[in-house]
Amino acid sequence: MAASNPSVQTDLRPEVLVVGAGLAGLSVAWWLRGRARVRVVDMASQAGAEASSQNAGMLRRLGEDPYERTLAQRVHTLLSAPQAATFGDPMLSRQTGAVLALAHDPFHLHDAVSGLRARGIRLEALDRTRLAEVAPAMADAPVVRAWFVPDERVVDAGLLVSALMRDLRNTPGCSVTLDTRIDALDVHAGKVRGVRTSDATLAADRVVLAGGAWSRHLVEPHGVFRPLIPLRRTLVQVRGPRLGAHHPWCWIDDVGVYVRPEGEGWLISGCDEAIDAPSQLASGSRGPVGETERALALDKVVRWFPALADVRAVGGWTGLRTFAPDRRPVLGADPELRGLWWCAGLGGFGVTCGLAAGEAVAAWILGESVPFLRDPPAVSPGRSFFRRWPIRPAGDIARMRLVPVR
Repeated sequence: MAASNPSVQTDLRPEVLVVGAGLAGLSVAWWLRGRARVRVVDMASQAGAEASSQNAGMLRRLGEDPYERTLAQRVHTLLSAPQAATFGDPMLSRQTGAVLALAHDPFHLHDAVSGLRARGIRLEALDRTRLAEVAPAMADAPVVRAWFVPDERVVDAGLLVSALMRDLRNTPGCSVTLDTRIDALDVHAGKVRGVRTSDATLAADRVVLAGGAWSRHLVEPHGVFRPLIPLRRTLVQVRGPRLGAHHPWCWIDDVGVYVRPEGEGWLISGCDEAIDAPSQLASGSRGPVGETERALALDKVVRWFPALADVRAVGGWTGLRTFAPDRRPVLGADPELRGLWWCAGLGGFGVTCGLAAGEAVAAWILGESVPFLRDPPAVSPGRSFFRRWPIRPAGDIARMRLVPVR
């Protein structure tokens, strides 16, 4: 807990204070370590306790958005050919391969496929025979297009969080403070000078908001609107045939359903989305699986993965994925509040993009360019956002619903 003497706190203040100890916030701090004094603060009692611990761990490069793909490729490089000892642990991630498929629109991922091939990433277009060989779970799947990405990976987000934490705690000038709720930004004359907790003001030259759904509440009292909207998604654990020790994870993108081998069964999701109003959130956003959402996931598996039709649910959870209306990350300096930076809006691709998003924000704070992200305005917190945006309640892009941005 921070000292209560303001003069002592100012003397020892970090150059950068990061709000949020998930993958995004820890990544910013990790890339700054040794080059700036950094303090990470989170209201949870454990780092990575929110969205970072609620995902399926799939590192996906074949995504719809080009900026997501760029960040994902950087993370893939960091984990598959690690130059830092932190990422050298083979338990952090493993190569599994992935199959991305389409049920209705054969061109939905056309740009993504072209983009990956232009980068020299291996993809194989699959006919039905080859699809059943590569991914037995997709034998007789009624899809119109499928690709195999053999180098895709699964990441253990918990181990990655622990590795980042270990490095930060072993680096002089870096610290992580948990169980500390941030009540407000400390702003003077249009400049953010730190944050306020219930019993102290923590001073810093720069503040990075990396707290996902909780971040927007800190800026709204200052007349700044950054629409970060949390969507709740369901993941279901099922028992059923493993169909091979090295089965790739599989995602049918346009109808919204994925399956990933896990333990003695599979982790599945119907990719449902339900807005969970930020004002109703408190620490601890992991929730139970509802009957409707469980039924949606199981029904999709029966329809689109006939080989897994006999699986049975044995557990699961729901978690939050926070998006900007254009479903693109919010990264960089805030143009309306000097001294404020963002690393948020990573949605369902925190594992896929978090390390690279943190690297980009850290580089910009240090006044450096980011070779793999050449158009910072495209992810800027000050960019224009839609007044209405589409969500996918049942995970299907053909059944989207427009909702107002509030």
